[in-house]
Amino acid sequence: MKVYYMKQKALDSLQKDIADNLEKYQSSSRWIDQYFIDKEAPKYYFETGIEVPDYELVLGGPETDFQNAKIVFEAFNGKLNPVQASDLRLWAYLAHVQHWDYMYSRWKIDVPDNEDEPDDGKKSPRDKVLDRVKVRYFFGASRGKAFVRQGIARLYWSAYLTYDESNPNPYEFTEFFFSKQDIFTSITERSYARNKTLVLAALKELKKHPDLSRDDIRLFLAKLNQAGAITVLDFLDAQQASQLCENLMDEAYNVPCIKEGSVFSAFNNITGKSYGPMFRSEERFSRNAE
Repeated sequence: MKVYYMKQKALDSLQKDIADNLEKYQSSSRWIDQYFIDKEAPKYYFETGIEVPDYELVLGGPETDFQNAKIVFEAFNGKLNPVQASDLRLWAYLAHVQHWDYMYSRWKIDVPDNEDEPDDGKKSPRDKVLDRVKVRYFFGASRGKAFVRQGIARLYWSAYLTYDESNPNPYEFTEFFFSKQDIFTSITERSYARNKTLVLAALKELKKHPDLSRDDIRLFLAKLNQAGAITVLDFLDAQQASQLCENLMDEAYNVPCIKEGSVFSAFNNITGKSYGPMFRSEERFSRNAE
């Protein structure tokens, strides 16, 4: 199968016209060819010289993500360098042309998405739909997340970051990554999200602790993000990244929690002045409570 890129001028036109094309993005029928014919630009793509094995994606919802990530990664692995794999012209072409059926099946833009960008509650339903088009068909997510939010790029990059060739099952952590939505979202919103060594180390550490709550997971990943302030994370080798994650997990896992019968008071940590009377906890707070 030959690999094509969308021409930059065509990509710019498509992004500019998202609002005008909103109904088209809600259609099950592919419309991109007619759009560019109407623009008098029917040759909106160019050949890259790259060829990959023929493949098809499985239609469906989130349950297909792991399988499709393997399919895309195995097709493109070794065919793309990091610059090519970061080029929206490739992924936009695939999303609008070759994989339109998959995109329509997996990312219906009028359906709330658990990876939607947070907003202040002032966005209209139409604005939210526009945002989903920008995020899933283009690189419209906030900086750092775009490559793991775009509908096809996320499949390739998620597998690339989690593929462990030293493992008898090299896709063990790819499957784990997709099976834990909290982990997927939390990791991909961090600054280290494109550091394969660190992502793999974090996933291996998280898999050791299946009893962690959502808050525990976010605390661990936040600590890993904060570690970047004192450690150049990109220079860590696999062993160093693993040790860092193990140390941070110990810190996160041993955060004190309030237990039944605990007595405590609030006070100003500068003046030492107490706020109000002492309090006694009357219910048990489990560190693994959701």
